[in-house]
Amino acid sequence: MKNPNRTARENRRAETGDSSDTIVVCSGKYGTALQYAKWLMEMLGCDGMEYDKKNLGYVSMYKNVVYIGAVRNGDIHMLNMLWQNYNNFGLDGRNLYICGVGLGDPESRSYVDLLRRRNGCEGQDNIDFFILPGRVKKERLKLLDRSLFKDFITGGAYGMYEKDDADLIMQRAENNYDGMSKEALDPVIRRIMELN
Repeated sequence: MKNPNRTARENRRAETGDSSDTIVVCSGKYGTALQYAKWLMEMLGCDGMEYDKKNLGYVSMYKNVVYIGAVRNGDIHMLNMLWQNYNNFGLDGRNLYICGVGLGDPESRSYVDLLRRRNGCEGQDNIDFFILPGRVKKERLKLLDRSLFKDFITGGAYGMYEKDDADLIMQRAENNYDGMSKEALDPVIRRIMELN
């Protein structure tokens, strides 16, 4: 069944000359994913929204869906909701760009491959997967997150990641790492442009 909102959006695009067919959805707690989403929207001139279960269906109106979420204990925040509604949102045949924002090294094959597997981003031709360097400030963590963070850095990372990856994540977590940069989005932008 074709989404009537998509037809309305296509008609509006034709009338206004709007050629953007990309939406950025971000999900996180501390603003890192949101900052990346704002930069991406600015650079691409596209639409965007913060994750909201009630409005997530809007992704069905776009050819390119970019999901940016914070990596927490190996999972990209709320990405599972997108997968649970994959068929409802008609995502088959759309270009999906999944971006995890984390403390690991985006150049580490073992780190990236683990996150790709854990987050259901393998085996589908329409999914591109990226890791963006994140940021953490221990003093800004909410009470529940502080205890989860403490458990993670006192050994939880070693149960999930390879030793070199875990060492780096823990060192960054302990030292209030901030690796955020607009340039980290360049591979995402290049890939979107290739497919348009």
